Order: sequence, then C-alpha cells, then structure tokens
Amino acid sequence: MMMRGRLFWKILLGFWLTFLVMSQLLWLSFSLYGERHKPLEEIVVSRIATMQTELVAAALQHGGLGELNDVMLLLPQKEQKYISVTESPLPLSEQELVSAPQNALLDEAFAPEKRGAQRAAVVIKQISGPTGKWYQIRYDAERLRSEFRPPRPIEFLNVPVPFVIIAGVGGLLFSSVLAWSLARPLSQIRAGFDQVAQGDLNVRLLPVMHKRHDEISDVARDFDSMVERLDSLASAREQLLHDVSHELRSPLARLQLAIGLIRQNTDNIESSLQRIEREALLMDKMIGELLTLSRTEHSGIEEAYFDLLGLVTAVVNDTRYEAQVTGVEILLTADEKEDYTIKGNAELMRRAVDNVMRNALRFSAPTQQVSVSLIGNEQEWMIQVADQGPGVEKSKLSSIFDPFIRVDSPLSGKGYGLGLAIARKVVLAHGGHIEAENGEQCGLVIRLCVPRWKA
Repeated sequence: MMMRGRLFWKILLGFWLTFLVMSQLLWLSFSLYGERHKPLEEIVVSRIATMQTELVAAALQHGGLGELNDVMLLLPQKEQKYISVTESPLPLSEQELVSAPQNALLDEAFAPEKRGAQRAAVVIKQISGPTGKWYQIRYDAERLRSEFRPPRPIEFLNVPVPFVIIAGVGGLLFSSVLAWSLARPLSQIRAGFDQVAQGDLNVRLLPVMHKRHDEISDVARDFDSMVERLDSLASAREQLLHDVSHELRSPLARLQLAIGLIRQNTDNIESSLQRIEREALLMDKMIGELLTLSRTEHSGIEEAYFDLLGLVTAVVNDTRYEAQVTGVEILLTADEKEDYTIKGNAELMRRAVDNVMRNALRFSAPTQQVSVSLIGNEQEWMIQVADQGPGVEKSKLSSIFDPFIRVDSPLSGKGYGLGLAIARKVVLAHGGHIEAENGEQCGLVIRLCVPRWKA
C-alpha cells in the first residue's frame, strides 16, 4: 500500500532520472575534456598508414608506376584497397591536393572502393617520379581504422551501453532505497493521524523512528508531544466533568431537602428559602470559578501593560479589610523604587493573587501573620505569600494546584478547591510558573513568578 503512494513514485522517478542524466553528463564531460592521449589503435593505424605510404612513395620515386604495381602485389589484398595514386604534370598546392579527384592510375584490383557521401580521412603525400611527373598518393586511414575496429552500434548520447545499464540499475536501487526511507515514515505519520482522528490517543511514533535522528524523527517527537497533550486535556476534561458532577450533587441534595421541608411544614418556609438562596449562591460561585478556569485554559488572554506592585497592594488592602474580623495581620514588603510594569491581563492576575491571599487567610488562625513580598531578578518578578497555618503534607504539595483538591484542616472552611487551580492557570498563561512548599517552622509558602517586561 505504501509502495503505491504518489510521493514514493515522485521521489523514485525524480532521483532516478537525475542519476541517469548526471551519469551521462559526466561521461560526456570526461569524453570531451578529459585526457587527450591517442588510443593505442590510433597509434597503430598512424604507423601502418605512414609506413605503407612511404613504401609506395619510394617505389614511384625510383621506378614509376611499373615498380608501384610490383610493390602492390607484395601487399595483402585487403590493404591494397587503402591506397590510390594520381598524377599531374606539375606539383599541386595543398588546397588542390585536398580537392583533387582521385583518378586511379592503378589497376582495378588496386583502386579504392567508392565510399559514401562522407569523405574519408586520408594520408596524402606528393612526390616526383623518375620521368619528372608528379604523383599524389592517398592512403585511406579511416577505412583501415574501421576495419581494424568495427563501427560501434548507435549509443545513447554516445555513451557505452554497459555504462547506461550500470547507471540505470544503480540509480534505480539508490532511488528506491531513498524513496522508501522517506515515504515509509510519512505513511506511518499519516497512519498515526488517522488513529488520533478515530480517538486513539495511545499511539506513539518516536519509538518506531528513534533510530533516524533526522527531521522526520523530530516530526515524530512533536507528534507524540501533541498526542500526549491531547491525552492530558481529554483526561483533565473527563476528570473535571466527574468532579463538577460530584460537587454539584451536594448542594442539589440540600436544595431538594429544603424544598421537601417546605412541603412538609409551611412554618419553615423562611428558613428553607434562606437555605435555598445560600446553596444557589454557592453554586453560582462555583460555576463562576469554573468559567474563569476554562477561560484561562482554553482561550488567549487580552494583554496590556500594568503595574504589578499596584495590583498586589490593592489585593493586600482588600484582604486586610476582611482579616480585621479574624485578627490576622497582613504584611507587604516591596521596593517602591523599582519599576514593576509587566505585560498581561490585570484582571486575571488580580484574581490569581487574590485566590492565593484568600487561601492563606483561610488557613490562618487569629493573631497570626500573612507575609507578602514582591521581589525580582533580571528575568522575572516573584510574589511570595507565606502564612503561619498548619501547612500541607509533603506528599500532597504537588497536587494542591489541581481542580477540586482540598486539604483536610479545621481551618479550611468551605470551598471547592478551584482557587489555586485558577491561580496556576493564570500564571502559566502569562508565561510564568507557580510553586508551593512548607515553611521552615510552620505554614505554607506559595510563589507566583511572572516574566519581567523588557522595554
């Protein structure tokens, strides 16, 4: 199935044709511009033509045509066809030698055969005979060469057929391996996407492609990260739906109980209505917190520049007003000379700091202190909130920022466990991080870190 992919054939044909063309061009380049030494056959042909031409010239020079015929009889019959002799009363110029007709003075047995339209390459020599006549000797070297080495069959771009076959087969094998190595992992990635589209979030590609160490393995790694993220989001959604349904069950049960009491005894209408109103407000608060949690997790935040110190100071002042009832003291430490301008959503950041402050206030006993400090370095600002409450078990520190996680404590009060989860989502949406640890002696320390704004 993968062999029939369009990409496989595109890569195969593309690289194969490129391999063939490059091999032909390399052959032609070496043929045209390579070492220009004469082949052995050219040396042999040149020596034979020169030797026999000199032999004929010597015969004509000393004995004329009669001695030439005697010499020709000594030569093999096949070699007699290469020689032709013409005569003239006066010596011919070089141009006349080349263009002069070959009027044979030899017998028919010694005359060269007629050639095709293409003029053969010849060795020409002109000498004077004993009677004063001039003889022009022509030796058909091209004919000797063609019989010494028969003409090659017509070849593709003048390239030897074995070379074409080797280049074609080698290029086909190389292109097939290359096309397979590229098309196969892409088909695996496509199959992985099909599995994800069908709802299977357990598929992973990197274990199959970890040996490649190239860009395709990087794509597989990114694919696995995407699937893991989708899996975590799906699991979180299912867990959230389960937790929401569980949390709504209690107030709904109390609402039904209040309605039942009204039906049984009309004298308790006022107290039952107050109970219904209180449960409705609690449900409205929980739904509002869920909407805030969803907004920070699934949608982008509207960013603007704001003063982080001013925001923290406003939240501290509001918390101090509420802390008057319990007698908890709120302390704020910050360097007012610093520029605390950051970029983000001021309302969401205020909600995050407020949730952490209320969490510290909820777990603080009367006369205890909550210390808030705003410090920073070159990369980020850190808001640290430390209370003197009972703290959290070390094994549960990593889970207090999950939705609907509540710590068992007589000071915990009522809540749905969404405040710290919202704070974590807000800080992450601003490119920061949040952490919690127990104090050295008592209490809980929560740090919210957000990036500094660099002008």
